[in-house]
Order: sequence, then structure tokens, then C-alpha cells
Amino acid sequence: MPPSSLEQRGPEGLSVLGMLWLKAAMAQAAAAEADDWSPDVLARAVPGFLDQADEHAERLGRDDNLLWTSFGPTNCALYRVAAHVQLSEGADAVAVAADIPAVSLAGLPRERRAHLLTDRAIGEKQAGQREDAVDTLLEAEELAPEEVVCRPRTKRLVEDLRLLGVGGADGRLRGLADRCGLRG
Repeated sequence: MPPSSLEQRGPEGLSVLGMLWLKAAMAQAAAAEADDWSPDVLARAVPGFLDQADEHAERLGRDDNLLWTSFGPTNCALYRVAAHVQLSEGADAVAVAADIPAVSLAGLPRERRAHLLTDRAIGEKQAGQREDAVDTLLEAEELAPEEVVCRPRTKRLVEDLRLLGVGGADGRLRGLADRCGLRG
């Protein structure tokens, strides 16, 4: 079904098409990260895909879960944060995360909020804000411990922070590392 057919299907079609743009953005960001020859060429397409998703979210006009897509402006922002992290654009990820309205975040399931916080923590590490990254991880752990202590990507982040050092957050990081099963 061409995109115009999806758009003609109303809110459900907009939601499906918007999610397809978000998935395309993340696939492109992953391809850029894996490309040793010209990652910048692949990375340049990511914002366009995200902008297309934003346009569909704007047309939809709300956050919704039509056809189990969870599509809307908030999910577009969450994907934008994740794409910036994937592309190692930490400061941009942190800025986008900071602009998500609190009321929109409050409407998300706690696991999704915790996942956003772990993305933000990775962005903070990338931006050199390592103490903030520890605080953000602890905030995520309060919301949904399983999203922090059980996830390989979060364990990697904790290990990276331990290696880099976190200044005054060292004790808090050590406690988190213990809960993640990281010794040493």
C-alpha cells in the first residue's frame, strides 16, 4: 500500500506511516554507526526521516496507541533522543530529552520513561556530563529497576562510567554497579 493510501486511512494510517518513518530513522542511524567508509553520508538522512515522522505526528495531533503503534509527538521525541545517542550526538540527545513536556512523559508507562532516561544518560556520558549520567541512571532505576540492572546496554554504560570516572558520583555509581552485578 503506498504512503498516500495509508494517509487516506485517517489517524490509524498516519500512526502506521509515522512509525515506519521512525523505524527507518533508527535503521539508518544503526547503519551509519556500523559503516566504516562513509557513516556521515548515512547519518545525514536520519533527520529527514525523523522530520517526516514529526509531520505525521503533527497531523495526528496527539499521542495515541492506534493499532498498537504508540505513535504521536512524544514517541517522535523519544526516537529522536535514541537516534542522537546512536549517532554519538550526546549533547543533542540531552537537549531533545529536556524539551519533552513533563505531562507527556507522565503519560508514558514507567518502563518507557526509564528507557528514555537510560538513553539520556548515554547522551550525558557522550556529552561529558558523567555525574549527571549517574544521577539519570539512578532516576531510571527508581522507575523500573529491571530496565537498568538487567539490560546489557546499561551495564556497558555503567562500566564506561567507571572507567572514565564520575567525580563526586563515584559512590552512587559503585552502588549501581553492585546492583548490576558488576564487581571490581
